[in-house]
Amino acid sequence: MTDPYHTQQPQHSNQPEGTGYPPQQYQPGQVGAHDPGIGYPGQAVPPQPAKSSRKPLIVAALAFAAVLVLGVGGYVVYDGLIREDSGIAACKAMADGKQMDGKPKSADDDKLTEAEYREARKIFEDSRKPKIREHGTALIDILWQVQGMEDGGGALALIGPMGTHVSGLQTACADEGYIVKLD
Repeated sequence: MTDPYHTQQPQHSNQPEGTGYPPQQYQPGQVGAHDPGIGYPGQAVPPQPAKSSRKPLIVAALAFAAVLVLGVGGYVVYDGLIREDSGIAACKAMADGKQMDGKPKSADDDKLTEAEYREARKIFEDSRKPKIREHGTALIDILWQVQGMEDGGGALALIGPMGTHVSGLQTACADEGYIVKLD
């Protein structure tokens, strides 16, 4: 029987024509054989694919953590040891006979503007000392309320809390080494 689908064998350039043998495959131990995976003799070896490494990622994460720790630690040292507490600075200024912000007292210190009230209150709000913060902000708030009253009768109701916070602020300042006379 004859083959109805007669196909011609492909011609290979590395095999002489007409030998009738099928193409030979590479055998690793065969002398003089060409390994198609590495190229030809004298040809440069192709570079290996880059290995995925986590080392740069780990180094970057450690560097970020170190910067974060140093930054937070530096701020804590600055805020706790280097920067003077605003409430203690106000106690020191008032003990020296100045305004709580350190400015010299003047004749027109009787009435607070809203900006002066907010500035004075912020001085005590930012204090790290809880007693100075508590009594200083309360005293400034009471003074602001009394100043806004039209009649003197309403101010009488605030005399008790005012006395409490004046003596509380004086005690808190004295605990820090500053004797303040509030009149």
